[in-house]
Amino acid sequence: MTLWGNPGYSVAQHNRSTATGFEVDFRHDFDDRTVVQAHFAMIWLESGLFRVEIAGAAVGNGYLFGGHCHYHIAPERAIVEVSYRANGDGLEVFGSSTKNAEGHYIAWRETLRRISAEGGT
Repeated sequence: MTLWGNPGYSVAQHNRSTATGFEVDFRHDFDDRTVVQAHFAMIWLESGLFRVEIAGAAVGNGYLFGGHCHYHIAPERAIVEVSYRANGDGLEVFGSSTKNAEGHYIAWRETLRRISAEGGT
């Protein structure tokens, strides 16, 4: 299990505001040619708190305060928690999942940098 170093994948992520909250789309392309992608809708519940939805179904909750965003979800086979921290013109991402494709607990850290502001934030 690799927790740091060369993660063996690249990330494309798009974040955008909506009338009811914000959306996050990401795609991870791994060196072994597997792909993981997801689309989350964050729906505001009240100031700073949101519900996480996948395809209209509630799967978790989160919060956004200042430059820090955190959410947890419980999709079909795992519990996943992710934190974003604004860092200049990018985001630091920290997360963990109780199960990866091989059934192992994993954790990760990513540094995302803005390459385009078209259609997102």
